[in-house]
Amino acid sequence: MQMNDAAVKGIEIFDFKSEELKIIHRYRYFSWLITSMFYFWRNPASHWVFRIGVIVLLFISSQITIGIYNKQSKWTKNAIYFILIETMGIILLLLPTGGVNSPFIWYALNPVLISASFSFYYFCWLNLLCYVSASIVISYLFYNPNGESLGLMVMSNAHLILIFILMTLAVHLLTKLTSKLKAQSDRLLEVNIQLNQANSKIHESIAHIMSLYEAVEVLTSNKNKREDIYNIFAEYITKLTGAEMAFFWLKNGDGNASDVISINPDVPENMKVSLLRGIRDIDDDISLSDEILKINVDGYNFHASAVKLTPGDWGLIGFEANNDDSEIIKEEHIKQLKFITRLAAIVLERFHLEEVTERLIIAEEQNRIANEMHDNVAQGLFAIIYAINSLIQNRDKMSVSQIQESLHLLQKSAQLSMEELRSTIYRLSSKKGGQKSFKQGLSEYINTITKLNNIRINLEINGDEELLGIQKKRGLYRIICEATGNAIRHGKCSMIEIKLDIYKAFVELNIADNGEGFDSGNIDRGEGSGLGIRNMSRIVELFGGKITIDGEPGKGTVINVRMPNDISIPGSREGIAI
Repeated sequence: MQMNDAAVKGIEIFDFKSEELKIIHRYRYFSWLITSMFYFWRNPASHWVFRIGVIVLLFISSQITIGIYNKQSKWTKNAIYFILIETMGIILLLLPTGGVNSPFIWYALNPVLISASFSFYYFCWLNLLCYVSASIVISYLFYNPNGESLGLMVMSNAHLILIFILMTLAVHLLTKLTSKLKAQSDRLLEVNIQLNQANSKIHESIAHIMSLYEAVEVLTSNKNKREDIYNIFAEYITKLTGAEMAFFWLKNGDGNASDVISINPDVPENMKVSLLRGIRDIDDDISLSDEILKINVDGYNFHASAVKLTPGDWGLIGFEANNDDSEIIKEEHIKQLKFITRLAAIVLERFHLEEVTERLIIAEEQNRIANEMHDNVAQGLFAIIYAINSLIQNRDKMSVSQIQESLHLLQKSAQLSMEELRSTIYRLSSKKGGQKSFKQGLSEYINTITKLNNIRINLEINGDEELLGIQKKRGLYRIICEATGNAIRHGKCSMIEIKLDIYKAFVELNIADNGEGFDSGNIDRGEGSGLGIRNMSRIVELFGGKITIDGEPGKGTVINVRMPNDISIPGSREGIAI
């Protein structure tokens, strides 16, 4: 299985057993060739046809033997039986060719080498003993013209026996070394496969984390519901870990926990309830720990990590653990989980701080307006009222010219109060206050990416930007950023046209580029929808609008966004996402 995985991943595999058999087979061919030559030229007593017949039959048997050994995927008893058969055949070959003095005695080492290669170590030595004994007995019985004793014949061939023993010992030791090298190679191959898997996971994780960051940026920038953020984190933890289930749970400081929000329709309702019950049983002190929690719910094992928030608030992010993953992959998933929990804590704290900051800004502005109206407008109005009351009481004692003069003074005072009130109200407008406008912000962004990427971008904004709320400005800004980024990175465009029309009832945005384009039909089929398109669609959906993307390979892309101008983002709530 590992070999197949390695081959699929393009990892070079060195098959020790195959290489070892190749060496042994080469020895078989060389030994056949050399021994056959010696046998043919050194045995003139036998007929040359007989000698050629022996050589040819031996070659055919060697071919059959090699084919059978190559088919042996595992070294079983079948291999032992075949080695025994070959041994008996070669012993019979020694009968007509000279016994221990036969040239084929060197060919007889082939079964011994095969036995050592198959790790049949004891059988290897037994095989050698059979050959040596049989060859000496054959020589003693059939090729002993001087009538030597069996012991003397053994002593006279001691050098040959010693060579066979040393060769068998060398092959035995080399085979053991090869086995150790093969074991180390298999281990390195396994580690290499795991490292390749981990490397692939890291590349996927980087892409998912980048998309997670951008998605969270979109959500927090547009003041979306907290549940959307929970769902985003739960969704991406499943992508990062490949888990079947993941959850995001948050506990408020008052001890109330929210309901389960599912993003996985395959999760049974009773599983959600059991998971929530199991999480609520966890001690609050665990929120101070950096350790990975192991939660067992209805036979499912989850790894979870604490999300540390403001004092009194804490949460958990977890995923279903896969016991079949390698240790390297498991460690990588744990690191990703810890990273996601830290990112979630930062995002939620930022979300909370932005809410607090916005409330403080509103309160500060209200206090400023109240103070200015009290100090300026209210005092001026009080003076006018007092002057009118005095004029009414003294009108009979005053001449017409005095009354006209008093009315002129009242008119000037009223105009002054009106100017003070207008000034106070105008200071609420970013345009009147000298702050950067929406159009200026877009222009600066476009100028920056134009210089960085050496492309041309034309921006046209029609209508009053004051008709847009802050959230809608942020949403449009993010859409333009996503669209231009996609056009530059993926479309390889050289020109982008951006047109924004602002009306009281709706807003329409058109973005066209001359890039490589793509088949927009893939989006309708649920294919090829990248992060940028998903983010733009999510923003438009939040504002109750509609987005259409038209593209064709080689002809660029056109994006049209149309949103009503009276939709506000609903308030935030808290929850747990699975």
